This record gives sequence, C-alpha cells and structure tokens, in this order.
Amino acid sequence: MEARHLSFAGRLTLAKSVLGSISAYYLSLFLGPKCIINKIDRIRRDFIWGILDTRKKFRWVRWDSMMRSKKSGGLGVGRIRDVNLAMLTKWWWRFKANPNQLWALVIGSVHKYNSGDQLIPVSKSVPGVWKDIGCMDPELHKLGSDIKQNLIENNGIWKWRSSSDDNFSVKQVRSDLEDNLGADSGCILGFDWISWAPPKANHLLWRATRIKIASNVGLACRGITFADVSCPRCGLGEEDSDHIFFNCLWEKNIWWNIFSWIWIRFPIQCGSMDNLFRYIKEVRGGKVWKKLVRSIVMATVWSIWSARNAKVFEDRFPL
Repeated sequence: MEARHLSFAGRLTLAKSVLGSISAYYLSLFLGPKCIINKIDRIRRDFIWGILDTRKKFRWVRWDSMMRSKKSGGLGVGRIRDVNLAMLTKWWWRFKANPNQLWALVIGSVHKYNSGDQLIPVSKSVPGVWKDIGCMDPELHKLGSDIKQNLIENNGIWKWRSSSDDNFSVKQVRSDLEDNLGADSGCILGFDWISWAPPKANHLLWRATRIKIASNVGLACRGITFADVSCPRCGLGEEDSDHIFFNCLWEKNIWWNIFSWIWIRFPIQCGSMDNLFRYIKEVRGGKVWKKLVRSIVMATVWSIWSARNAKVFEDRFPL
C-alpha cells in the first residue's frame, strides 16, 4: 500500500516501528552525526504528514511535540538522538556489570583500565567503536545528565539511579533526557490513550484538543483562500476546530444525547474540546467505567469528523 493511501495513524505507526528502528543497530555502536540524525528525522516527519517531492502538505503539529513520549503528552514518535545516547550508555553498564567477561577484559587491557581512576577505560589514542562509547559522559552532560552520578552500584549490582528495578533501562535513560528538556506547550499532560479505541480515534482526539485540525479557519490561517469560512452544517459560526467537534448546533445536540445516554450531566460551561476532555477526566466512577466513557467520547469525535467530511467533500449530511 502506498504511503498516500495510509491514514495519519498508519503513517505514524510505520514511522515509529520501521523508520525509527532501521538505524538501531548502527546507533547502538556509533555516535550518530547530527546531520544524519536530522536527515532521518526529516524523512520520518515528511512520511507522517504524507509530504512528497512533488506534493507539499501542511504540518499541523510541531515535530518536537510529536517526538515527546505519550507520558509527556506527545505522540511518542521518539527522539533518535536520545535512543542513540541511551544505547551507547548501556555499554557503560555492561562493562561494569560484567567485568570478567572476555570482551570486557580485552577492552580493559587495550585501554589500560584502572578501576580506581575510571568508571570505564577510554583511551583517546585508540580508534574504534569504544571511542564513541567513551564520549557519552560529555554528550549527556550537554543535555543536563551526568552518567557518573546516575550509573551507580547498589548492593553489588550496577543500575541506573532512576530505574525502578535493579537493572539498566534504555527507556529510563531516554525518559530522563526528555525530562531535562522541560515542558512542551504543544503537548497535553495527562492525555489518556485508550487501548479499547483504534489508534486513529486516539490521534484525532489528541489533535482536536490541541486545535490542530484542518478546519476552514485553520486552513485560512495557513493561506488557503475561502469565500466563506462559516460552518457548512449549521452556518451559525466560523468553522474552527472547537466548532466542528463541540460548538456547532448539530454537535451540541449529539453531545446532549450522548451524555444523557451514559447518565452524565451535560457540561454547559464547556466551550472547547480541551475543556470537554478535562471534564470527562473528572467523571466519577471506577477505572473500567471511566475507560468506557472515554472510549465513547473518542467514538463520538470520530463519527462527528466523518460526518463533517461527508458534508464538505461529498455534499452529503448523514442524519
């Protein structure tokens, strides 16, 4: 299937599972040049948005926000630079955790290891893979992390300080590096990704709460000329993202019926999808009930979006 026929969620999944993993073997041994990492990121970004050499499309979400983990409110695409640094840092842990293995003895002999002076042996005069591994301390220091303070020995076991268990976790190193970046205004802290709903519904709600939808107002702000940016369904207001999913007269009626059906008071004070999302999070009930409510909300958002597109592109308004 060609990339242009895939949905945004499909391209996002492929970019994470394929394009982000092809270089994993190389990056686990060598420090990737910034120009190469930037080029890989550009390929992933253009693929996700369906951008080709012969066709340009809008990028609705900042790339930095998309690379943030889902825990931090991003889309979880992942930063290749952080993966590279975390996998090279793991070699420090391997050397300390397995000092009597043959490869560790060879490295110690070649680089003239002295356990009293060095965490791991690194001789700048000796070329090879280990030279890239040995430069992790200054590289992590640039990003606000100190490998000598984080790689610690606890009861004879070497571990990463912030790991929850007595082991080394590449994921935890990546998480620490991301935390050092600070908050991102383009992310949604506390956004719940529901496994019961398909990825496309999760991604649509994520974008809707960030007002990153191809509405008439959104397209007009990006230079697309419209004779009329009003809502094609109710005609009572300009069609921005919040109008599409909540403020339109038709959508108000839909949400009123949905909330009546699940026995939740209609949020009269809500005026945006972000407010609606926060209102839903505060719904009382058990864990399963809350997950069910959020799944229903996601399904409703997807149905509204499908009905809106049927009206705009096919002049068909499903009732």
